[in-house]
Amino acid sequence: MKLVTDGGSGDPQVRRGRRRALLLMVAVIVGAAVIAALLGVLLPASGIFAEESRFWDGDPPDWAGVIGLVVCLTGLVGMVGGFWWLARSGYYRRNSRSRLWAESWSRRRHLVRQVRGTAAPRDEDRPLLPGVAEQLVDQPKFLLPFGGLTLIQVGQALLQWAPAFLLLAAILVVLLAGLAVSSFRGARQAEAFLAGHTDGAGPLSSSGQ
Repeated sequence: MKLVTDGGSGDPQVRRGRRRALLLMVAVIVGAAVIAALLGVLLPASGIFAEESRFWDGDPPDWAGVIGLVVCLTGLVGMVGGFWWLARSGYYRRNSRSRLWAESWSRRRHLVRQVRGTAAPRDEDRPLLPGVAEQLVDQPKFLLPFGGLTLIQVGQALLQWAPAFLLLAAILVVLLAGLAVSSFRGARQAEAFLAGHTDGAGPLSSSGQ
């Protein structure tokens, strides 16, 4: 998701906003790791999903092992390449300089709703709406690394040939599909917003596409 660039990287509010987002991301990752560790200890101990059960371990056929390895490697290349491409394209630099970091999560959600047409535009928000629309146009770019992560898990499901890994792969595939539908729909709505609104001098342009 690209944020509008306006030279705000030195603004204390922008720096605080970036720190809040980073702390939230770290908290989510640490929380997920703790939950996974607890489940890994408690579930086998309960006897419901014992480590030696077929739920965790399977006997993959030769073809599944070969295809699983290829899919894992493809996913790894896609994930690493996706993040490299996002960094190479200047996305992270533009993102770090955005003044939208100074806005609260609830206000950013309201700005997105205005761009998508589910909330009435407010005059005081007009200067920020073009940047919000541009970030929605860029949103599908994140599908590449997330798709790579999903492929890795699908490959793991083939390599392990066990219900536990198949279930996790299915969950990630469903999440990827939902994210793709939402991202492309939001991008189309943002493009329509940029094409249909003016800001004094004329039609707004999405320079970050």
